[in-house]
Amino acid sequence: MSLLQSYESEFKATLEQGKAALVKASAQALPERNGTLKQIEEQKDELYDLLDQMALEVTNSVDGAQERANYKARIREWKTQVNNELRQPLQKLLDARDKDELFGSAANNGNANLDLEGMNDEQRQQLLANHATLQRSGDKLRDASRLANETEGIGSQIMMDLRSQRETLENARDTLFQADSYVDKSIKTLKVMSRRLIANKAISYAIIAVLILLILLVIFSKFR
Repeated sequence: MSLLQSYESEFKATLEQGKAALVKASAQALPERNGTLKQIEEQKDELYDLLDQMALEVTNSVDGAQERANYKARIREWKTQVNNELRQPLQKLLDARDKDELFGSAANNGNANLDLEGMNDEQRQQLLANHATLQRSGDKLRDASRLANETEGIGSQIMMDLRSQRETLENARDTLFQADSYVDKSIKTLKVMSRRLIANKAISYAIIAVLILLILLVIFSKFR
């Protein structure tokens, strides 16, 4: 099994566990529900981490452009699935839990710090609005943290790509230097061959001249 397949299997198993925990949490009392919701939050973060690791592995290991594009499209679909099937339902349960803690504790505990019975609707709405604002701020912080992690992963990938390109350029430069040395050797060899050719021609001309001179001497001796 490849690393991508291992990530995918782990992702699917964790998502199913999170969805089962959501169903379980919705039927639990407040004390037990808190532990389950914390577990679901951890599973949600683990799912996003797995998707980030899968995206990095696709960039590093998948060679074909079409196959890489297909994997990235599946990762985007999985992110949407986590958001729709886990993150949003989890947020609803967290909001419901916070409301239970705000209003249920005052009803069940006579020593509560806030006398919610004496609050009017406007004050209660203000409390809920403040809590929702804090919750949204927390979500933004978590999203910013995840974005920072994704950016760090992209930055690491860019650095790896740059190192790979530098190595490619260095190899190309070495190849060019080697080719240049071969060219120099070839030029030197051609020069030696040219000098030898000129020397061979000179020797040939000298031999021809000697032969002509001998022939002329023979002819001159016969007619003398």
